[in-house]
Amino acid sequence: MKLTRILIIEDNFKDVRLIQEMLKEIHSFSFEFEHVERLDEGLRCIKNDKFDVLLLDLNLPDSFGIETFIKAYKSAPHLPIVILSGAADEEAAVDAVHEGAQDYLMKGEVDGKLLARSIFYAIERKQIEEELVKHRNHLEELVEKRTLGLKEANKQLRVEINERKRAEDEIRASLEEKKILLDEIQSRIQNSLQTIISIIDSEYFQNGCKNPGEFNQEIENRAKAVELINEKLYQSEDFAMIDFAEYIRDLTDYLFDFYSVNSNLINLEMDIEGIPLDIDVAIPCGLIINELVTNSLKHAFKSENGETKGKVKIKFHSNDKTWLIVADNGVGFPESFQMEYTETSGLRLVNKLVKQLNGKIELNVNGGTEFKIIF
Repeated sequence: MKLTRILIIEDNFKDVRLIQEMLKEIHSFSFEFEHVERLDEGLRCIKNDKFDVLLLDLNLPDSFGIETFIKAYKSAPHLPIVILSGAADEEAAVDAVHEGAQDYLMKGEVDGKLLARSIFYAIERKQIEEELVKHRNHLEELVEKRTLGLKEANKQLRVEINERKRAEDEIRASLEEKKILLDEIQSRIQNSLQTIISIIDSEYFQNGCKNPGEFNQEIENRAKAVELINEKLYQSEDFAMIDFAEYIRDLTDYLFDFYSVNSNLINLEMDIEGIPLDIDVAIPCGLIINELVTNSLKHAFKSENGETKGKVKIKFHSNDKTWLIVADNGVGFPESFQMEYTETSGLRLVNKLVKQLNGKIELNVNGGTEFKIIF
């Protein structure tokens, strides 16, 4: 069980005791607390120690109101902050969230379950925000490198006076097109990550986080599926299309390695047509493959004498329509299973992504499980 370290900056000792008691009642998690009464003491703690989350009261002996949060956020922008306030100040709540607070809760209106959910949501959301920043910075670096290359090409073309104007116009147009395309790609990637975040939100509020370790693995694998799309785009010549056959091989290699699958026991068969895909199709397809292959590796196969044996198949082809098959010869779903009514986050995400592709799912549970997506 992972230990979650919490710093509480609160000058009311009774409130501190109440927070600790509420969280100790959440037996599925382990918490460690550090408590100080003043903001300056808390900032020293943050500087000298590592915490997973900060619970902050806005009205302290040495700081008052929204300025308390701003000072804490400036000192530790990497640390998710959940505000616990005794004042029902809607304007302060809006300002705090706008400035970067992960949540604003009222004392006396939260229980241990709600507080724990808010804490873990704050941690996960902060991690996803940091990933988005990394993607944005990477895209900006890529634009800068391409820009430098285009400028160097422009210098060489100055030797040919008659060609210079034409070359400058082409470079300017190409650069503008790439900037627009990069902005669009970043927006689409953010939309895909937002789909994942909505599934995470739904899991928290509907079912709670019963297994944080497995939950974190699912988040990591979904982010990896999008990250691999990015890598293929960076390697692409036109910034718009990726080699999807190569992407599937890289993604399945990652998943088999992540779950420590012995390829001699669980065999992977692939029949993949070399179809270049743009990002609008590649991201949802990649996430679908991630969810279905993960589902097979985690749930499809039973152990015999300590060894798990089976086969996973992936097919991807296009003629008049494009279709994707992910199948295994494992235990399969019951015949009564209906895909549209599934309650698991992974398969609900698959349903959303198939709708995004304007496609449909055909499920065959005879002799294992076969998902066929046509779009």
